[in-house]
Amino acid sequence: MVKVENGKPIREELPDFLKGLAPESLLDLAWTDPALGVQAAAWWPEENGDGELGTNKKWGAEVLTLNTDRKVVVVTHKQVNLTAAEKAERDAAIQAQTTAMFEQAVQAKMETAANERGYDSLFTAISYADEPAVPRFQADGQAFRRWRSLVWDYAHTELNAVLAGERPQPDIETFLAALPVLDLPS
Repeated sequence: MVKVENGKPIREELPDFLKGLAPESLLDLAWTDPALGVQAAAWWPEENGDGELGTNKKWGAEVLTLNTDRKVVVVTHKQVNLTAAEKAERDAAIQAQTTAMFEQAVQAKMETAANERGYDSLFTAISYADEPAVPRFQADGQAFRRWRSLVWDYAHTELNAVLAGERPQPDIETFLAALPVLDLPS
């Protein structure tokens, strides 16, 4: 709700003594006790009129416009250019979020592969790589360790190319399908 007084909208909180009234009761407060000091005021519903934010823009100053036919206040904001520092901060946040999303998907794929082979985690599978007591486990551990290195080398090389603008960002499923294949002993 936005206060309307003398034909001008003003961003002002609804007084406590008016809270709980039906919105239509607030459109014209001429009925109130003059001692309350709100007879010349009204609180009209607000409606967002911002639309879509432009590229490299941020919301600026608020503009309140009365729509007297509908008795609403249309609230818009000026669009202002992002500063170079704000663009850099936004781009860094997007890059960090993109990297984290892809890294989590890659890690989940490797964890799933280890689980499917009967290990509780990729870490556990790899822990057998240097343990010769059970050759089957050692061979698995070495295969998982080798695969993990190849996967992260590929993933970081490709992610860096995407972040540098050298290639378009693939969807996660396409990215995961292109990872090096796990070559486990039979």
